[in-house]
Amino acid sequence: MKGTSIPNLFEEGNSLYTLTKFGKPVYGERIVIRNSRMYREFSPLRSKLSSSIKLGFKPEFREEDHLLYLGASTGTTASHICDILSEGEIYAVEFSPVSMIKLSELAKSRENLIPLLLDASKPEQYGPFIDRVDIIYQDIAQPNQIDIFLKNAKYYSPKRGIIMYKSYSMRSDAELKNELNKLKKYFKNISMKNIERYHKGHYAIFVSNY
Repeated sequence: MKGTSIPNLFEEGNSLYTLTKFGKPVYGERIVIRNSRMYREFSPLRSKLSSSIKLGFKPEFREEDHLLYLGASTGTTASHICDILSEGEIYAVEFSPVSMIKLSELAKSRENLIPLLLDASKPEQYGPFIDRVDIIYQDIAQPNQIDIFLKNAKYYSPKRGIIMYKSYSMRSDAELKNELNKLKKYFKNISMKNIERYHKGHYAIFVSNY
């Protein structure tokens, strides 16, 4: 296993792996053991975060980060973020009661995962459950996805953010430019990667206020 710039994320061959404390697969992923340590395969086909890293992005994660995850779904990517941020906290907001069943079950074995069955467009609702937010990660396929992200950013004031942006418009270039302009009003630095190779119609956008 070869280490990367991201905590607890490793490479072997053409695959990515997260170092894990838990030997049981979450969604059928492969687990390998190297030098008595367990690693979970982090497939770009199953996670937009994995695909963006696979395509060359190096998002800034710190092992102790407190991360607000908007649109956590059933916890596929969240489970790997729990591995990466092994000394941090992941506040996983999900609106679907069906998805929350699996997410809550996952949280039973991940002490740093806090599932929240709430509306991501109303950050004040989950404010009482959160001590701080260092980074926001969002994967919400809604037309107002950037507005939702900014509403949370203004409420929690993180220095970093990651948006898995889904393009809806037929004129996607114009649409994307307009949405990036919204982000530029609040964040100093913005970088972007087209991840359509693995996830059709999606871009990974990284923002920071450094």
